[in-house]
Amino acid sequence: MARGRTHPLESLIDTMARWPWWAGVLAAMVSGLLLQALMYFTISGSDAPSGGSWSAFGAATGGLVQGLQYLLPVFFLVAAAMSAWLDFRRRRNYAAVAGERGHAALELLSWREFENLVGEFFRRKGFHVEQRTGGEADGGVDLVASIGEDRYLVQCKHWRVQRVGVKVVREICAVAAAEGAAGVFVVTSGSFTEEARRFVAENRIDIELITGGQLRQMIRGLEYTP
Repeated sequence: MARGRTHPLESLIDTMARWPWWAGVLAAMVSGLLLQALMYFTISGSDAPSGGSWSAFGAATGGLVQGLQYLLPVFFLVAAAMSAWLDFRRRRNYAAVAGERGHAALELLSWREFENLVGEFFRRKGFHVEQRTGGEADGGVDLVASIGEDRYLVQCKHWRVQRVGVKVVREICAVAAAEGAAGVFVVTSGSFTEEARRFVAENRIDIELITGGQLRQMIRGLEYTP
């Protein structure tokens, strides 16, 4: 399923929600202390006999700092709560897909949850995973999985019925060649067309196509290994 366009504020919140939950709590504490200190110096400066212009500036700045003194820590705490919730959901979905009814659990995931599931799989395999927020302009790359000095581009397609065609594979391979990536993973909850598989067989780039069934096998630790 394709990504939708997101508002810049929504993208910011989504990015911060990917922080570890403790990072949000720490940011809330630090920002609160810094703003309290800034508030103290602003008030102290505005009370000094330095002229009307400084007093007016100090009053205006003090009002802004006073508002941020509460809003910014709350914002960071909300981000921390979202991070903890997303981490819980990611682990729960991973366990559900690894269970006996993994096929049904995989079908119920949203495209974002499917992307998080794939990212969690690569992390548990020892990769460092970065999530991109681009879109079609970067060939639809969703994740960058790195291990050692090798970088692999990962595209996630949560398509329940439609099979992933050669166009998708060709585009991400072009991006991989341009970026000098070691290889490409295209992961779908469904399957791939024969044309896409022929393209993989004829291409010099290291490409791995992973279907929903194969992904479930790997998560469950069964015989399939990419």
